[in-house]
Amino acid sequence: MKKSDIEQVKEIIANSGNNFHCKVLGRLKEKGWTVLISPYYNDNVSDKPREIDLIAEKAFVIRISSGEFFGNVHVKLFIECKYIPQKTVFWFHDKDRVKAEYLVLKTTSLKEINIHTKDHHYLRNDNVAKLFADEKKQKTENELFYKALTQSLNSLVYYRGSKSIISRDTKFIKYTVDYPVIICNDFNSLYRVDIGSNDEPSVINDNFQLEVNYAYLDLSKKNSNEYFLIDIVSYDKIDTFLDDLQADVNIVGFFLQHT
Repeated sequence: MKKSDIEQVKEIIANSGNNFHCKVLGRLKEKGWTVLISPYYNDNVSDKPREIDLIAEKAFVIRISSGEFFGNVHVKLFIECKYIPQKTVFWFHDKDRVKAEYLVLKTTSLKEINIHTKDHHYLRNDNVAKLFADEKKQKTENELFYKALTQSLNSLVYYRGSKSIISRDTKFIKYTVDYPVIICNDFNSLYRVDIGSNDEPSVINDNFQLEVNYAYLDLSKKNSNEYFLIDIVSYDKIDTFLDDLQADVNIVGFFLQHT
Protein backbone atom coordinates (compact mmCIF):
# COMPACT_ATOMS: atom_id res chain seq x y z
CA MET A 1 0.00 0.00 0.00
CA LYS A 2 1.31 3.40 -0.94
CA LYS A 3 2.14 5.67 1.95
CA SER A 4 0.09 8.83 2.32
CA ASP A 5 1.76 12.22 2.13
CA ILE A 6 1.34 12.65 5.89
CA GLU A 7 2.91 9.23 6.57
CA GLN A 8 5.86 10.15 4.39
CA VAL A 9 6.24 13.49 6.17
CA LYS A 10 6.10 11.79 9.57
CA GLU A 11 8.82 9.40 8.42
CA ILE A 12 11.00 12.34 7.39
CA ILE A 13 10.47 13.90 10.81
CA ALA A 14 11.26 10.65 12.65
CA ASN A 15 14.46 10.07 10.70
CA SER A 16 15.76 13.64 10.72
CA GLY A 17 17.06 13.81 14.29
CA ASN A 18 15.56 17.30 14.55
CA ASN A 19 13.05 16.19 17.18
CA PHE A 20 15.81 15.71 19.72
CA HIS A 21 17.50 18.90 18.52
CA CYS A 22 14.26 20.79 19.28
CA LYS A 23 13.86 19.03 22.63
CA VAL A 24 17.26 20.28 23.78
CA LEU A 25 16.43 23.75 22.47
CA GLY A 26 13.22 23.81 24.51
CA ARG A 27 14.94 22.67 27.69
CA LEU A 28 17.65 25.32 27.47
CA LYS A 29 15.13 28.08 26.82
CA GLU A 30 13.18 26.92 29.88
CA LYS A 31 16.38 27.41 31.89
CA GLY A 32 16.83 30.97 30.67
CA TRP A 33 19.28 30.49 27.81
CA THR A 34 19.21 32.42 24.56
CA VAL A 35 19.61 29.91 21.72
CA LEU A 36 20.70 30.31 18.11
CA ILE A 37 19.43 27.43 15.95
CA SER A 38 21.72 25.76 13.39
CA PRO A 39 23.91 28.75 12.51
CA TYR A 40 26.23 28.31 9.53
CA TYR A 41 29.92 29.13 9.52
CA ASN A 42 32.73 28.71 7.01
CA ASP A 43 35.00 25.66 7.34
CA ASN A 44 38.58 26.95 7.15
CA VAL A 45 39.85 23.70 5.65
CA SER A 46 37.31 23.16 2.86
CA ASP A 47 35.99 26.74 2.54
CA LYS A 48 32.53 25.20 2.60
CA PRO A 49 29.62 26.19 4.85
CA ARG A 50 29.08 24.01 7.93
CA GLU A 51 26.57 24.18 10.73
CA ILE A 52 26.46 23.60 14.46
CA ASP A 53 23.19 22.39 15.99
CA LEU A 54 22.88 25.06 18.67
CA ILE A 55 24.74 27.99 20.13
CA ALA A 56 23.35 28.80 23.59
CA GLU A 57 24.30 31.77 25.74
CA LYS A 58 23.32 32.99 29.18
CA ALA A 59 24.28 36.04 31.24
CA PHE A 60 25.09 35.18 34.87
CA VAL A 61 24.82 38.09 37.29
CA ILE A 62 27.87 38.72 39.47
CA ARG A 63 27.44 40.66 42.71
CA ILE A 64 29.98 41.96 45.18
CA SER A 65 29.78 40.90 48.84
CA SER A 66 27.42 43.76 49.68
CA GLY A 67 24.96 42.50 47.07
CA GLU A 68 25.62 45.37 44.67
CA PHE A 69 25.60 44.53 40.97
CA PHE A 70 29.13 44.08 39.57
CA GLY A 71 28.46 42.86 36.03
CA ASN A 72 27.67 39.77 33.99
CA VAL A 73 29.71 36.72 33.10
CA HIS A 74 28.41 35.20 29.87
CA VAL A 75 28.63 31.48 29.16
CA LYS A 76 28.40 30.35 25.54
CA LEU A 77 27.84 26.69 24.60
CA PHE A 78 28.61 25.20 21.18
CA ILE A 79 26.30 22.20 21.12
CA GLU A 80 25.92 19.15 18.93
CA CYS A 81 22.78 17.12 19.69
CA LYS A 82 23.10 13.40 19.04
CA TYR A 83 20.59 10.57 19.11
CA ILE A 84 22.69 7.46 19.81
CA PRO A 85 21.31 4.43 17.91
CA GLN A 86 24.35 2.15 18.23
CA LYS A 87 26.57 0.89 21.02
CA THR A 88 29.64 3.07 21.50
CA VAL A 89 32.64 2.34 23.71
CA PHE A 90 34.84 4.97 25.35
CA TRP A 91 38.28 4.19 26.71
CA PHE A 92 39.03 6.11 29.93
CA HIS A 93 42.39 7.02 31.43
CA ASP A 94 44.06 9.73 33.52
CA LYS A 95 43.35 13.28 32.45
CA ASP A 96 46.35 15.32 31.36
CA ARG A 97 46.29 17.42 34.50
CA VAL A 98 48.87 19.95 33.34
CA LYS A 99 46.97 20.71 30.13
CA ALA A 100 43.62 20.74 31.94
CA GLU A 101 44.92 23.27 34.46
CA TYR A 102 46.28 25.43 31.64
CA LEU A 103 42.88 25.24 29.92
CA VAL A 104 41.20 26.48 33.09
CA LEU A 105 43.67 29.35 33.36
CA LYS A 106 43.07 30.28 29.74
CA THR A 107 39.28 30.20 29.98
CA THR A 108 39.03 31.98 33.34
CA SER A 109 42.03 34.33 32.95
CA LEU A 110 43.34 33.31 36.36
CA LYS A 111 47.09 33.67 36.62
CA GLU A 112 47.74 30.49 38.57
CA ILE A 113 46.01 27.37 39.84
CA ASN A 114 44.87 28.07 43.39
CA ILE A 115 42.13 27.26 45.89
CA HIS A 116 39.61 29.18 43.82
CA THR A 117 39.96 26.88 40.82
CA LYS A 118 39.34 23.59 42.67
CA ASP A 119 35.60 23.76 41.99
CA HIS A 120 35.98 24.22 38.24
CA HIS A 121 34.26 21.22 36.69
CA TYR A 122 37.24 20.52 34.41
CA LEU A 123 39.39 19.79 37.48
CA ARG A 124 37.03 17.83 39.70
CA ASN A 125 37.59 14.47 38.02
CA ASP A 126 40.94 13.01 36.99
CA ASN A 127 39.42 10.34 34.75
CA VAL A 128 38.54 11.24 31.17
CA ALA A 129 37.60 9.54 27.90
CA LYS A 130 40.56 9.32 25.51
CA LEU A 131 39.35 7.04 22.69
CA PHE A 132 36.04 5.83 21.29
CA ALA A 133 34.59 3.45 18.70
CA ASP A 134 31.10 2.37 17.70
CA GLU A 135 29.72 -0.96 16.55
CA LYS A 136 29.23 0.07 12.92
CA LYS A 137 32.94 -0.29 12.26
CA GLN A 138 32.96 2.67 9.93
CA LYS A 139 35.95 4.77 9.01
CA THR A 140 36.93 7.27 11.69
CA GLU A 141 35.61 10.30 9.84
CA ASN A 142 32.15 8.76 9.74
CA GLU A 143 31.85 7.88 13.41
CA LEU A 144 29.03 9.75 15.11
CA PHE A 145 31.12 11.15 17.96
CA TYR A 146 34.00 12.10 15.70
CA LYS A 147 31.63 14.17 13.57
CA ALA A 148 30.04 15.68 16.69
CA LEU A 149 33.32 16.75 18.27
CA THR A 150 34.56 18.16 14.97
CA GLN A 151 31.44 20.28 14.52
CA SER A 152 31.49 21.50 18.10
CA LEU A 153 35.18 22.43 18.11
CA ASN A 154 35.21 23.94 14.62
CA SER A 155 32.29 26.19 15.46
CA LEU A 156 33.82 27.22 18.79
CA VAL A 157 37.08 28.18 17.07
CA TYR A 158 35.21 30.10 14.37
CA TYR A 159 32.88 32.01 16.69
CA ARG A 160 35.28 32.48 19.61
CA GLY A 161 35.48 36.16 20.47
CA SER A 162 32.37 37.02 18.44
CA LYS A 163 29.68 39.29 19.81
CA SER A 164 26.99 38.09 22.17
CA ILE A 165 23.81 36.56 20.76
CA ILE A 166 21.92 38.14 23.68
CA SER A 167 20.58 41.45 22.43
CA ARG A 168 20.39 43.26 25.75
CA ASP A 169 22.82 44.34 28.48
CA THR A 170 25.96 43.64 26.45
CA LYS A 171 27.64 46.69 27.99
CA PHE A 172 27.67 44.86 31.33
CA ILE A 173 29.65 41.86 30.05
CA LYS A 174 32.78 41.39 32.12
CA TYR A 175 33.89 38.09 30.60
CA THR A 176 32.68 35.34 28.26
CA VAL A 177 33.50 31.65 28.68
CA ASP A 178 33.07 29.22 25.74
CA TYR A 179 32.43 25.47 26.03
CA PRO A 180 32.17 22.69 23.42
CA VAL A 181 29.35 20.28 24.30
CA ILE A 182 27.77 17.10 22.91
CA ILE A 183 24.30 16.34 24.29
CA CYS A 184 23.02 12.77 23.85
CA ASN A 185 19.45 11.53 24.09
CA ASP A 186 20.64 9.11 26.79
CA PHE A 187 23.66 6.99 27.74
CA ASN A 188 21.95 3.60 27.43
CA SER A 189 24.21 2.60 24.54
CA LEU A 190 27.43 4.13 25.88
CA TYR A 191 29.98 1.89 27.57
CA ARG A 192 33.30 2.51 29.25
CA VAL A 193 36.46 0.51 29.65
CA ASP A 194 39.47 1.63 31.66
CA ILE A 195 42.83 1.57 29.92
CA GLY A 196 45.16 -0.77 31.80
CA SER A 197 42.34 -2.53 33.63
CA ASN A 198 40.93 -6.02 33.13
CA ASP A 199 37.48 -5.00 34.40
CA GLU A 200 34.43 -5.77 32.29
CA PRO A 201 32.94 -2.92 30.22
CA SER A 202 30.21 -1.02 32.06
CA VAL A 203 27.38 1.30 31.05
CA ILE A 204 28.23 4.99 31.48
CA ASN A 205 25.85 6.59 33.97
CA ASP A 206 27.13 10.11 34.47
CA ASN A 207 28.14 13.08 32.33
CA PHE A 208 31.81 12.92 31.39
CA GLN A 209 34.50 14.65 29.37
CA LEU A 210 36.32 13.68 26.20
CA GLU A 211 39.92 14.85 26.02
CA VAL A 212 41.02 16.08 22.60
CA ASN A 213 44.28 17.46 21.25
CA TYR A 214 42.84 19.22 18.24
CA ALA A 215 44.79 20.35 15.17
CA TYR A 216 43.05 22.83 12.87
CA LEU A 217 43.51 25.82 10.56
CA ASP A 218 42.72 29.07 12.30
CA LEU A 219 40.92 32.00 10.68
CA SER A 220 44.19 33.22 9.15
CA LYS A 221 44.80 29.74 7.66
CA LYS A 222 47.66 28.98 10.04
CA ASN A 223 48.13 25.55 11.61
CA SER A 224 47.09 25.50 15.26
CA ASN A 225 46.88 22.82 17.90
CA GLU A 226 44.84 23.14 21.08
CA TYR A 227 43.85 21.00 24.02
CA PHE A 228 40.11 20.79 24.69
CA LEU A 229 37.81 19.00 27.09
CA ILE A 230 34.41 18.33 25.53
CA ASP A 231 31.50 17.77 27.87
CA ILE A 232 29.41 14.72 26.93
CA VAL A 233 26.01 15.26 28.54
CA SER A 234 22.97 13.01 28.81
CA TYR A 235 19.67 14.80 28.22
CA ASP A 236 18.33 13.68 31.60
CA LYS A 237 21.40 15.21 33.28
CA ILE A 238 21.37 18.62 31.60
CA ASP A 239 20.53 20.30 34.90
CA THR A 240 23.58 18.68 36.54
CA PHE A 241 25.78 20.06 33.78
CA LEU A 242 24.27 23.54 34.07
CA ASP A 243 24.97 23.46 37.82
CA ASP A 244 28.61 22.67 36.99
CA LEU A 245 28.73 25.77 34.82
CA GLN A 246 27.49 27.88 37.73
CA ALA A 247 30.52 26.74 39.75
CA ASP A 248 32.79 27.84 36.89
CA VAL A 249 31.04 31.22 36.73
CA ASN A 250 31.61 31.71 40.47
CA ILE A 251 35.36 31.24 39.90
CA VAL A 252 35.46 33.74 37.05
CA GLY A 253 33.35 36.24 39.01
CA PHE A 254 35.56 35.99 42.07
CA PHE A 255 38.68 36.54 40.01
CA LEU A 256 37.25 39.56 38.18
CA GLN A 257 36.43 41.28 41.46
CA HIS A 258 39.86 40.69 42.96
CA THR A 259 42.20 41.83 40.20
